[in-house]
Amino acid sequence: MPVRRDSGRVAVTLVLAVLLVLSAGCIGARQGGAVPDSGTDTPDTRTIIDMRGKEVQVPAHIERVVTIDDGLVEGVMTVLGESGKIVGLGSSCLQKSSETTIPGVSGNYTYKNGMNPVRYLNPGFADLPLVQESSTGINYETLASLKPDVVIVRRGSCAASWGLNDDRLNKNIDNIEKLGIPTVVVNAPPCYNDPDLSKISEEIKVIGRVFGKEERAEEIVAYIDGCVAMIESRTANVPEKEKPRVLALGLSPQSRKAGGAGNVRGAIIAYYIEEIVNAANAYTVTRYVSDTGVVSAEHVLALDPDIIILPTSSGYHPPRELYSAPYYENLRELRAVKNKTVYALPYTPCNCDASRLEYPIDLMIIAKAAYPDRFEDIKVNKWVLEFYQNVYGVGEASARGMRSVQWLDWAVEEDF
Repeated sequence: MPVRRDSGRVAVTLVLAVLLVLSAGCIGARQGGAVPDSGTDTPDTRTIIDMRGKEVQVPAHIERVVTIDDGLVEGVMTVLGESGKIVGLGSSCLQKSSETTIPGVSGNYTYKNGMNPVRYLNPGFADLPLVQESSTGINYETLASLKPDVVIVRRGSCAASWGLNDDRLNKNIDNIEKLGIPTVVVNAPPCYNDPDLSKISEEIKVIGRVFGKEERAEEIVAYIDGCVAMIESRTANVPEKEKPRVLALGLSPQSRKAGGAGNVRGAIIAYYIEEIVNAANAYTVTRYVSDTGVVSAEHVLALDPDIIILPTSSGYHPPRELYSAPYYENLRELRAVKNKTVYALPYTPCNCDASRLEYPIDLMIIAKAAYPDRFEDIKVNKWVLEFYQNVYGVGEASARGMRSVQWLDWAVEEDF
């Protein structure tokens, strides 16, 4: 499904234009349409039309917020300077600092301090109460005790996966609203049959409207959309026979326990590969795959992709795991392993296909891996620093810290 564009959009500000140039050509835009405004604001309230199409009245001056998401809502609030108002979370994934050890032929290698970059920028998140009782519901007593002015729910995220079921979504939202708490709902990509990145832009705009910071939200949308448009423009019109075959392979321990080599679930990554990066998706059939998404080693060997992309899948998985872990010895004959064309995406705790603000980093890694000549002028390890600085408004030291907690320092080591 093609991404919608608005070729007539004017640059938001001169400052933004400068940022776009500095960020290795993140120019152009994709536009999902303006967030509708009901026009019924009062001095004390602001009316939001959320992504259910429902009008929600929120206080004009919000001081306390509970979020039920795994990163995007909290990330947008951080960009808007509103994250200090979050008094409760719906996901423990935003509180964790992870560690993982990968065995190798010459000893083990341990990755430490992995976390969502929003948690890195907001260390106080670790101490906030959780309102999520389980993956199926909300602890309403805890929620009420926090006295939030508004609750923002990202339907389809790991924290609100129950939102994919309309009955359960409506039940939870009704119960929150019975407490007298305005509830704004935005929709993550899993809510739609066909991926469409403009929906993420719409989410950002809705959140901006909640806090009366529409202009800043529009700036971030313009920058992120520009990064995507730049990648699209560089990979456009590649002849079919020249497209590399890319496999997104989740090296999940659960998949190994089930007798497979990994899993191949992830509609949004397939969309990234096929529609944005314009490469060939090596995985195009469903044979030999169980209902859990597990794919056998024999099937992976038969696919023998040119490039392998490793997303977060029940933990972080670096290229060295596929290269040297003893339990992947049977995959050493893959051309991607032999040619060292295996690349890891950023660590994203609670990865439910619900893209976060950093999703252009995923796209850039895939694009650079697929078409190194077309991105010869871009070093991903430097580009991500510019991305963090431009989106979050942080300095270089903080950007380096964000790169490290997303376990992207391999790109520095490999000069990628």
